Amino acid sequence: MRFDTILFDLDDTLIDFSGNEFKALEEATAKHGIELTEDMFQAYRMINRELWNNMEKGIYTKKEILSLRFDLFFVQTGTFGDASQLNHDYLIAMGRHAKKNDGIVETLEVLKEAGVRVALVTNGAEMAQKIKLAVTGLDDYFEDIYISDITGFAKPDVKFFGFVEEAMGGFDKSKTMIVGDGLASDIQGGINYGISTCWYNHHKTTNESAIKPDYVIEHMSEIEGIIGIK
Repeated sequence: MRFDTILFDLDDTLIDFSGNEFKALEEATAKHGIELTEDMFQAYRMINRELWNNMEKGIYTKKEILSLRFDLFFVQTGTFGDASQLNHDYLIAMGRHAKKNDGIVETLEVLKEAGVRVALVTNGAEMAQKIKLAVTGLDDYFEDIYISDITGFAKPDVKFFGFVEEAMGGFDKSKTMIVGDGLASDIQGGINYGISTCWYNHHKTTNESAIKPDYVIEHMSEIEGIIGIK
């Protein structure tokens, strides 16, 4: 096989993050007496995306952006509330509404049968990620789960990947690949650490960045061919 170790991202890779985002935010804001509109949701998404991009550049910490995103949401939408509590409610709702992307379980079963070692690597908030894994049953497929809240570092920092490699007891970089939807976090992180990269582009977006993955897939089952199982 070409690869014997695969590092998987979680949100929008294994989990349909985007598809559950509105429902989760609608549920959370309702608890604060706010009726979420599509315009308000798009405002939140823009704020959130920009803050996460800045976190990946080292401008903010994750702890800072999780509260700041709702402070900015209140300002931009003209609403009021407790940003910290809204963030807490939102993370719980995101976990509760989590759904697996198509073909994920089938691919994980094939990898398990082939003896490929799989690990989960995510920048998401610890509480939300653990709920998502339990709700979807994906925690049954991963003995090695690495969440940036616990490692102390986040993708694309090489320190995050160094922590993962050491905790896993080492791996052959030439036979290790990261699979994820995030060009700036997953793919750039893999490039930084010297492992192969696979961009999960199931939304079929155009890569206009300077970040070039080794492989691009639109369905998870394509990994089997890349690894050399099929």
